[in-house]
Amino acid sequence: MSSQPPHILIVDDEKSILEVFRTLFKNDGYRMTFCTSGREALSILQNKDVDIVISDKNLLDISGLEVIKAAKEIRPETEAIIITGYASLDTALYAMELDAFDYMLKPLHNIFDIKNKVRKALQKQAMTLENRRLLQHLKEYSQELENALEERKRVEAELIQSEKLAGIGTLASGIAHEISSPLFGVLGLAEAILDEEDIGLIKEYAGEIVDYAKQIREIVQELSAYSRTASVDGVAEVNLEKICGEALRMVERTRSSFPGRRRVEIEEGLAIHARPNEIKQLFVNLIKNAIDALESDCPPDPLIEIVGYSEDTHAIIEVRDNGPGIPPERLHKIFDPFFTTKEVGKGTGLGLHIVHRIVSKYHGTISATNRQGGGTVFTIRFAHRVL
Repeated sequence: MSSQPPHILIVDDEKSILEVFRTLFKNDGYRMTFCTSGREALSILQNKDVDIVISDKNLLDISGLEVIKAAKEIRPETEAIIITGYASLDTALYAMELDAFDYMLKPLHNIFDIKNKVRKALQKQAMTLENRRLLQHLKEYSQELENALEERKRVEAELIQSEKLAGIGTLASGIAHEISSPLFGVLGLAEAILDEEDIGLIKEYAGEIVDYAKQIREIVQELSAYSRTASVDGVAEVNLEKICGEALRMVERTRSSFPGRRRVEIEEGLAIHARPNEIKQLFVNLIKNAIDALESDCPPDPLIEIVGYSEDTHAIIEVRDNGPGIPPERLHKIFDPFFTTKEVGKGTGLGLHIVHRIVSKYHGTISATNRQGGGTVFTIRFAHRVL
């Protein structure tokens, strides 16, 4: 609302009535405008903000109801009081349709009563304007929250992708080593074919070349699938036994040696709904973390276990190792961004944070505990259907 005093427009074709109103409101501090015709009132409404219109219903040129209608169209928060000497049900109903604040009959039994009505009309107007301001503020705040949420999603996606790419170099090195074996076979057999005249042997060599090429294709496809952004994948049913096996093979390819034994025992058919590539990254990070723990303080019989089972409406996956465990005073920090127990240059401090973000995204929970006898267990709980 304007900081100026409220502006009241009074419309009546009887000048004596206007004088009565002029005297009535003289000391109330309002800005007052008086006119004797509907057309003059329309001109004033077009050129000035009016807070309250008090109009006689029956004017000489146009109806006071038309003046009220125009006032509402020009400025919806304008309040209106109709005064008439010829009351009818139709008039009262039309005034209600126009959202007039009040409807008064002539002669006014108590002229001062209209002052109370003006004050209440201004209170209503102030409440309307304040509600509108609050609603606008709420919309703006809601938009800010929506923008902030979208930005957070974007940053999280970039963070997940950057952590993934940070391991691609190591992964590529391991894959290059793995590809070299079938590639050597392909080259050797291809050279043998050049000097071979026996059609049977040529076909046998060609078949082996095809098998080697399929191995290379499978390795390259896994690398391509892992490196792409999660947004490329849609939400689908993720078979946890299959995805954990793929994650384990992928980590194995990053290592020239893999310490100890591996055991994967996941209930058949255990599945959730999520983006497969994100769930694979989750387990890649946990398996790499377990290997790092074993390599830092290798026990006599190093072991990594991935166990999955159903519990009520949840799918539970545990990634276990028998390494040194996590110091109890650090357990509550391990999912914090940039927190790491590794030496400088050997970790980004984002791996477990990314794991936590992915699990939370699909409304799951993850916890870490130390095992009796040494080692760590990461326990993930997912609903069977994560939407």
